[in-house]
Amino acid sequence: SCPVSNSMPSPPLFGSTLRDYLKGSWRIDREISDRRSASIARFAGKCDFSRLSDGLSYAEAGLLTVDGREHEATQTNRWEVTGEETAIVYFADDKPFHNVHVRMNAAVVEHWCAPDEYRGNYIFESASIWHLTWRVTGPRKDYTACSRFTRLHHPTQSLVSANQR
Repeated sequence: SCPVSNSMPSPPLFGSTLRDYLKGSWRIDREISDRRSASIARFAGKCDFSRLSDGLSYAEAGLLTVDGREHEATQTNRWEVTGEETAIVYFADDKPFHNVHVRMNAAVVEHWCAPDEYRGNYIFESASIWHLTWRVTGPRKDYTACSRFTRLHHPTQSLVSANQR
C-alpha cells in the first residue's frame, strides 16, 4: 500500500532546500496497480537529480516488469526551482507537468491530461527516503503508481545535521 503523510512537525525538508534535498542519486522501487486489467507491474531502477542553473534535471532508468516480462524503461523531466520549497516540473519536451509546493514535508499535485486526471502526493519521510504516489483516473486510465525513493549517496551536511536532532 502507498504511504500516508503523518504530518508530524519537523524542520522543512530536514533542514534543506528542495533543490539540495533532491540533488544526487536515488534508488526507485515502484508498484503500478492497474484496476482495469487487475494487474500489477513493478519498476526497479535508479534516478539522478543533476543541478541546472534554474533547478534540476531528472533522469530515471531501470527495469519494468509486466506480466513476468522485463522491459527497459527511462523517463526524464526538468524541475525549475522557484523557491526553497517550490518547483515547477516540466516534461522532457518542456511542457508543464505540475507545480510542487512542499508543506510539512508533503506536497499534493495535479495534472490534467485530457481526458484523464493525475493526482499526486509527495511525502518526504526522512533525509534519505521519500515517496511519490500517482492516482490516475479517467475514461482511458485507472491506476495507482506508488514509488519509493531511497538515497544512494550521503546527504548534504544540512540534511545530516537536521536528521540527527
